Amino acid sequence: VESCKAKYENADDAGEQRYVEIKVRLSEEQVKGVEAVCLTLCGKEPTILKQVDTFFTSANGRLKLRQLDSHAELIYYERPDQAGPKLSTFSIHRVQLADVDNLCSMLTAAMGARGMVRKTRRLWLVGQTRVHLDHVADLGWFMELEVVLMDEQTMEEGQQIAEALMCKMGIDSAQLLSEAYIDLLQRQQNQT
Repeated sequence: VESCKAKYENADDAGEQRYVEIKVRLSEEQVKGVEAVCLTLCGKEPTILKQVDTFFTSANGRLKLRQLDSHAELIYYERPDQAGPKLSTFSIHRVQLADVDNLCSMLTAAMGARGMVRKTRRLWLVGQTRVHLDHVADLGWFMELEVVLMDEQTMEEGQQIAEALMCKMGIDSAQLLSEAYIDLLQRQQNQT
């Protein structure tokens, strides 16, 4: 488990990584329940991250430029749009904040920007799982579980870990979402 934590925490420019992901929309009451379970499992408060993700048009997978307080990351990931646990692969390249505006302009000119997602993320590490409790501007509360797979682990093993955590948190599989935040925002904008 420790090696898996280190693998994700040091993923900057580390090549492709794999994880099993689930995403659910949460009610206010569920947010409190998830927080309580995470505090019990971790014994500490979450790391709070303010993130602004700019998504670009991409022929394959998804490409986003994530801005944080201290740095930025160019993230490419692939995962199927299906409800329930799904295998995702990603690559991260760390970007200096001084380069963000120029890089964003260049990617927008070359590929086109799909939109922007602004969120506040509460992050806990539970074993080899990153628990994200996200408040997404204009969408509300969500939880993501990312079970970071070690090289020898299968998707099925990651799925079992995710499902066990969902059970501890009282999350019903009927709440599972298939879409990324950018897709939910764009669908919402198209309906107005």
